[in-house]
Amino acid sequence: MKDLIYGDTHWDERNRRFHFEKVKNDLETDVLIIGGGMSGTLTAYVLSKSTERKITVIDGKDIASGSSRANTGLLQVSSDTMLSAFMETIGEENARRFYRMCQEALMDLHSIREIFPECSLRERQSLYMATEKDHEEKLRKEYEALKGQGMRLRYLSREEARKEYDIDCYSALLIDGDADVDPVKFIETLTRENAEKGVQYYEDTEVDLSSVKEQEIFTKDGHKIHFQEVIFATGYAYVYPFLKDKIAIGRTYALVTEKISGSPWKDEVMIWETRDPYLYLRTSQEGRIVAGGLDEEVSHVEKEEKKLKEKEAELKASCEKLLFHKLPLEVEHFYNALFGSVKDGLPLIGKEPGRENRYYLLGYEGNGTCYSMAGAKIIKDLLLGRENPYAEIVRLDR
Repeated sequence: MKDLIYGDTHWDERNRRFHFEKVKNDLETDVLIIGGGMSGTLTAYVLSKSTERKITVIDGKDIASGSSRANTGLLQVSSDTMLSAFMETIGEENARRFYRMCQEALMDLHSIREIFPECSLRERQSLYMATEKDHEEKLRKEYEALKGQGMRLRYLSREEARKEYDIDCYSALLIDGDADVDPVKFIETLTRENAEKGVQYYEDTEVDLSSVKEQEIFTKDGHKIHFQEVIFATGYAYVYPFLKDKIAIGRTYALVTEKISGSPWKDEVMIWETRDPYLYLRTSQEGRIVAGGLDEEVSHVEKEEKKLKEKEAELKASCEKLLFHKLPLEVEHFYNALFGSVKDGLPLIGKEPGRENRYYLLGYEGNGTCYSMAGAKIIKDLLLGRENPYAEIVRLDR
């Protein structure tokens, strides 16, 4: 299996709360979900509340040990592609519908927090900054687009951003209703709930994805899993041949600091910028700063220690510069990981063309957790033969 992460993530510290056996014999199920990360977990959660069918989740390693371990936990309505930019590429109606999908997904995630307060999700504001002079106009345009979407936000001038947040940028949007999360704790919380509802889980069960047939797939150990429907929620671990022309795999870097006493900036808003690739920062519930960026068009993780030290220093310096060096950051965790992007900026969710019982939830792009939530509902509706208002936008054969 391809290495998705290299380095020391903050989420690696926690002791695991459960362990599931591997598949040791042939088995049968109604719905097979391949992947126990954010997408697979939310799909199992949504399906288990909507159907009596037998649901089985398998993962090639441990639950939440793949792409989700690299998740830095920023949950936002806004995509890596601005709403105003989508209006120009896919049309205003589809652009607004797609952002409405993300708005609903975030509301659904907040609802999960109300049911399971221990899942670690917190409501947060986002500060979206124009860090280049020629981005002021497009940020103003995005403000108008988001305002027309019914989102709660403010436009801040350079002076207002400096006065209120002690951050230097040309302008900024202060957006309400976003969130942050400890992704592993969130997945563990819902996994426990899913298992209690009867979802069957198996870990350390890698399947041969090329072996999938109409209603069966084989594990690498040779065991057959028979299913009625299969859902592929495999993150960035595998690029499916029929989708390879739509997808690009890249590399990103992230750091987590030592604990900091007090609040490092006003209201601990989540911070990100219009530059591409962009820098982003948030605080964790334990009082750390989580930051990421330095994206590269490279499809493998970096393992050379000298280069990793250089990237760590570069990312640390970028954070300190943004914060006016008022915090000499002490990095405790640093890692690099793979991520996926799609040429049109939209995730890939839906039924495989020509295959009535194969579904894919691939939350590519930078808003993966929202896409996982929205995708779980789309897959549920498709599987149960219901209409979904967003399925057409993210379909695989667009």
